[in-house]
Amino acid sequence: MTQVKRGKGFSPEAQEAIAARALTGTWELRRLQKVLGELTRFDEENEAVTRKARNAMIWCIVLGVISLILAFVLFDDGLMWVWLGPVAMTALAVFFGMKWRGLKKLDLIDDFRKCLMPALRDLAQDVDAGQRIRVRMDLAGPVASKQISQGNVDPGRYIQVKETVYEDPWGEVRLPLVDGSTATLEFKSWWTKRERKYRGRSGKIKYKTKWSKKCSASATLLPAAERSWDEEALRSRTDGRREKAHLVQKDGVTGARLERHWAFKGVGGPPGDAPPAKEVVGMLLRLYGAMRGGSEVAR
Repeated sequence: MTQVKRGKGFSPEAQEAIAARALTGTWELRRLQKVLGELTRFDEENEAVTRKARNAMIWCIVLGVISLILAFVLFDDGLMWVWLGPVAMTALAVFFGMKWRGLKKLDLIDDFRKCLMPALRDLAQDVDAGQRIRVRMDLAGPVASKQISQGNVDPGRYIQVKETVYEDPWGEVRLPLVDGSTATLEFKSWWTKRERKYRGRSGKIKYKTKWSKKCSASATLLPAAERSWDEEALRSRTDGRREKAHLVQKDGVTGARLERHWAFKGVGGPPGDAPPAKEVVGMLLRLYGAMRGGSEVAR
């Protein structure tokens, strides 16, 4: 089993982003898309190798248990070599387990390739090719440095529930548009890990881990010069159950901001779901629809 090589086949910019699990700076659109494509390839390859390492570890554990049972049965016949099987399977399980953990530490969150990349592709014709895009992305996901709380919560029907919450403002992209206006997309996630201790039907103590993920995406539109906004149109284009919109003052002009929320669940590991790119792009287009004189880019 070959581990994904950080530098093999990747540009220096992608290698740096893979090592840091982050991407920052100012970028020409095509170059940014190319680097994001490389990060996608790395992440997909790394996920495939990680799955193989995990499956190999599980098989070694299963075979180790079977060989241990056989060893106890055959040991009565004085066959000392029967213990080689359990020892070998245990060593391999440890090896693949360590490999699995190491590969997981290289994992990048899926949000950038499931949401941001297709959103940039949809907006490409509206981006001013002569200007650079400002990018700040943290792709590490729910790591210890982002933990904001940890402790036991009301267990309900369980014996104990330990809850850990991570706050992850993972991305911000500032896009210069062809009509001179500026669009900013911001992404934030809150990860909640719940480790549940409970008693099974047989009376044995068992453990289960569940994850949930709340996401927010914000679209801000700043016109090139002061323009008026149709606030009634802005409100009518907002889903009050999951969104909120308001005007903002920035860089000497009045802009508009629309924020939307999503929620996802997962078992065993953090959810890989992300806000749909079309909905994120739609947020920006709805802002254009509420800006008087902004129809030249909205479609």
